[in-house]
This record gives sequence, C-alpha cells and structure tokens, in this order.
Amino acid sequence: MGISLAIEFWILAILSTWMTATAILVLKGRRQLEEEMRNLYEQVIGAVRKGDLPRAILILEGEPGPLAAILSSVLIEATKFTPKLRVAYKVTLESLKRRSHLRTNPLRIVSLVAALIGVIGLVVPFAALLAGNPPAWAHAFLLLLLAVIISAIAYGIQGSAERQAREGLEAAGDLGKQMLSYLLSPESPLRALRGQAFPPPQ
Repeated sequence: MGISLAIEFWILAILSTWMTATAILVLKGRRQLEEEMRNLYEQVIGAVRKGDLPRAILILEGEPGPLAAILSSVLIEATKFTPKLRVAYKVTLESLKRRSHLRTNPLRIVSLVAALIGVIGLVVPFAALLAGNPPAWAHAFLLLLLAVIISAIAYGIQGSAERQAREGLEAAGDLGKQMLSYLLSPESPLRALRGQAFPPPQ
C-alpha cells in the first residue's frame, strides 16, 4: 500500500473518531425529553402564578435545553416590566435554531470529507498505472468502501440529530408560547407586580 493511501486511511480513522465524539455530544449530551420539559414548565408556571418571578427564574438556573433558555429570556424581560416579551421569545427561539445547526455542522463536514477522500483514493492507482508501477486497486477499493460507510453514517446521524433538535425546539417553543400567553393575559400576575414596582401617585 502506498504512502498516500496509508495517509488517507489514517484521515478516515480520525474522521470516524471525530464523527463518533460529535454524535455522542449531539444526540446524548443535550437531550431533553418532552416529559422533562413539561415537568420543568409546571414548576415554573406554578411560581409565576404565585407572582414569584425571582423563584421562577431561579428554578431555570443551570437547567439545560431550549425550554429553559426560552422561559428564562421571557421571564427576565417580564421582571423589567417592558412590553418586549414577544421580542424576547422570538429572538431566543431564532438563536437556539442557529445554534442547533452549528452543533450538527461537524457531522456534515465528516460526511463530505470522507466521500472526497474515497474519490481521491481511486486516483492513486491510476497515477501508479501511468507511472508504470503496479496499481494497488484492492487498497483503493477498500478505502472507497470505508469512506462511503463513514460518509453514510455521518449523514444519517446528522439527519437524526437535526430531527431531534427540531422536535425539541418545537416542543419548547409551544411551552414558551403558553407562558407568553399567560404573562400577557388579564389574569397575569404582572399587572399587580407592575403596580408594586411603579405605584400610582398619591
């Protein structure tokens, strides 16, 4: 096996390790089940209904996942008694969507680079044939096969990770909308809290 094919095998080994590490981080690291989101939401909305916004924000502190980020931004804006609750919700949701794409980008890169290395690996035997050396077709086809397998796995994991992130964001977005609707409704504790923060002149 030539030096260039050996280098390409090593690159594929590094890519597969990178793919595995990224897949573990993306699929497992920040996974939040819908039931966990619902439980967190119930705790937070319970504190909000009592008018205890600091307690609601404290519950969310250190919590992973998109729901905690969305509720935190809305509740922090609510403590300022400004009319920007909808803006805070939309900005946070868009930011989370962008970040979820960034987390899956390494898998997209692995898929493309692995496929490219497989194609380049086929060029090596042709170059050897033109130089009058015996071509290493067996190694080149093995390299191509490994490259295609790694590329396909990375592509599949990327699709699964993006689907999982999209479903998680949709569930978090729906619960965030419920919180937003409650905070803007007539029974919201914000009216009483706003009155305490800015009492009418005597």
